[in-house]
Amino acid sequence: MRVDKVILKAFLSTLAAIVLLFAFMFGVLVAAFPSTMMYLSYDFGRDESSIRYAERAYKWFEDTSYMAHAMEVAIGIDDSEKIEQCGLIVVEDEAYFAQYCAEKDVILSEKVPMSYAQYVHGKIAVAKYQQSKKEDAVQYAFNSLQGGFPQSNAVVSLMYTAHNAKDQATKDLIRGKMEQQNTDGLDETAKAYFDQTCALLASN
Repeated sequence: MRVDKVILKAFLSTLAAIVLLFAFMFGVLVAAFPSTMMYLSYDFGRDESSIRYAERAYKWFEDTSYMAHAMEVAIGIDDSEKIEQCGLIVVEDEAYFAQYCAEKDVILSEKVPMSYAQYVHGKIAVAKYQQSKKEDAVQYAFNSLQGGFPQSNAVVSLMYTAHNAKDQATKDLIRGKMEQQNTDGLDETAKAYFDQTCALLASN
């Protein structure tokens, strides 16, 4: 056998071994460290994969922060199904959600007039709506108010979504529920915002 063939064979064998080693290492990483793969996938622009790894990490460790990551990625790619699925898990962990939103509010307070909690509730309500769960979306939006009527809340987000879709039936449903709301406990600012929203619904 010629020397160059021996060298080529050795090179190909070494290359194959390296490829197999990397494949093995990748397999171990995927199986054993889904949280690491979650961030790596996101950094490489593989958003759907990042969500899947986040869901796997959550199943393993029951850490809601993984679902918060998945929710944010899903919002970024407008994946309604995952926004709803992951978002509801985040919201239902009340202690985590309160801390998570408080941290976000510190960052966003100077940039946006709404609370992060209302932003999340709005995204979940709209995600339900986009999956044709319209009554469920409206009910969720009103439940998220918890007796108040904060700025840019889920009801308002859903109202504008229905308006843009020329969905009069959903707007009428929202209007009917608005008329049933007890506003006695609202402060002056919230009551003015509530009245403004009612006026918009009545005029469209």
